[in-house]
Amino acid sequence: MLISSHVVSVDAKGRVSIPARFREFLNATYGDQLVLLDMDGCIFAYPLEEWRRRFSEKFRELPTFREEVRRYVRRMYGRATQCELDKQGRILLPARLREAAGIQREAVIVGLENKFEIWSRDRWEQQGDGRPGGPEAPSEEGLLELEF
Repeated sequence: MLISSHVVSVDAKGRVSIPARFREFLNATYGDQLVLLDMDGCIFAYPLEEWRRRFSEKFRELPTFREEVRRYVRRMYGRATQCELDKQGRILLPARLREAAGIQREAVIVGLENKFEIWSRDRWEQQGDGRPGGPEAPSEEGLLELEF
């Protein structure tokens, strides 16, 4: 399971090292393929299998005759990029995604069970102390119907 947060450096090429426990879980459960998506001011990182389960399979069922559905699907796929962990356990964060997430020299990798997020350290710290129930925690009422 992917849990906890880790501060990591971003190298000159835009790569970050994925924490060892995260790599072990990913390799044992999903393999080394990820899909990255900029959203909510950070980068979401989905194992390819999770991306397919959460998005690809559901998108196939959407009524694509509706213009708003087509726009939404284009936006999601257009902002996403596929990558893989290299032999050193790093992933390349494309410049466009780094810029959208405000990531420069340091990043924070936050595990969320079967996916993780990559935040700029500054933006992560602006989220508060990162503890559930903290001053900026949302109400549970009406939480997500769509799974992200």
